[in-house]
Amino acid sequence: SAVIKIWPIAETKQFESVLLPNFDAGIKFIKELSKMRSMKPASARLLDNDQFRLGQALKEAPSKLESLRQVASKSLGDYFGNFNGKSVVCATITFEGSCSEVKLQRKNVQKLAVNHGGLLAGPKVGKAGYDLTFAIAYLRDFAMNYAILGESFETFVPWSKLTQVVMATKKRIYEEHKNRSLPGKPFVCSRITQLYDEGACVYFYFCMNSDGVLEPSNVYGEIELCARQEILNNGGSLSHHHGLGKLRSQFVSQIFNDGYVNSLIAIKKAMDPMNTFGARNGVFSNIPINSSTGMEHQRKSHLGK
Repeated sequence: SAVIKIWPIAETKQFESVLLPNFDAGIKFIKELSKMRSMKPASARLLDNDQFRLGQALKEAPSKLESLRQVASKSLGDYFGNFNGKSVVCATITFEGSCSEVKLQRKNVQKLAVNHGGLLAGPKVGKAGYDLTFAIAYLRDFAMNYAILGESFETFVPWSKLTQVVMATKKRIYEEHKNRSLPGKPFVCSRITQLYDEGACVYFYFCMNSDGVLEPSNVYGEIELCARQEILNNGGSLSHHHGLGKLRSQFVSQIFNDGYVNSLIAIKKAMDPMNTFGARNGVFSNIPINSSTGMEHQRKSHLGK
């Protein structure tokens, strides 16, 4: 059986965007936004400077009128907000609800943006930020035609560790790329996608030039694993919602204790003694399988036993 929850379609759905002077200002803005409770927008994301500029670079050529608006907007930002093209970040926001609710939420967001030195950049920029989410997977496939490998990975980070995790992880990727003497410079950016009382979900995007690189997928994988280790070292989680699977199973011993893993193995053995559903993900990735007796209640070397 299944329980289906039906929720009425919102009376109105609107977008907005807020430009903020730098990443620290952006973090403070969305952290305060997360505390708005019932007045919190349906969705709010923070794009770092690199991802924001990538989105702007992918925009279609503006009309003459739009070009004038962009020049005027940039001039106002430089004059009033001390904005710099290499540091500005963008928060994209979605409002949903009744017209009166959305009106009140927009008013609160505008006030909050001003308090943090931000400027409203309009609904068009806000919607474009969400559209970029759907385009990224196709950009990855397109980039492979030009020897560019790219992928994303995510984590959950407490508010107190958020800036530290983002900066340390980016630095580690640049260092690992340099240490391997790989061609060109890597493209690394981040986006904060879901807000909670305790912290936020952070996505990292890493692209590298694979031209002339031997076994580029393996090299990319090695750097990604180093980045994940850096996330753990600085207080982030192994995953927010992608799960452990096989790629992240080698980190199991760092996040789960022996008692917890043994309990999961015992439950699995009791419910599925022949390992019929043996996908071998997460804590089960290195458990030996015996074709005649099913899953043995043992642990492998990845747990240090």
